[in-house]
Amino acid sequence: MGDVPPQKASKSAPKADASEKAKSADRDWMTTAELATKIGWREHALRDALRGKDLAGVRRTSFGYHIDSSEVDQIKGSLGPPPPKGNASKRV
Repeated sequence: MGDVPPQKASKSAPKADASEKAKSADRDWMTTAELATKIGWREHALRDALRGKDLAGVRRTSFGYHIDSSEVDQIKGSLGPPPPKGNASKRV
């Protein structure tokens, strides 16, 4: 067996991941995490509540949800109060 040369790292610049793209300050939309913080929900409960609903200002994308900042109050009204925080079932 001959010596195998070490693989060279790709010369292309690393792609910005989704979280970096989403953090630009000039956008007029927010992520489910940001919306959850703003309206007092937990993110997973919020995602479950959004699933299957067709709310104004909420658009499903390949990365998750795209929520219009101008629709926050409307969305909050549609969803109602956040569900109570459940305790994880304790196995005995």
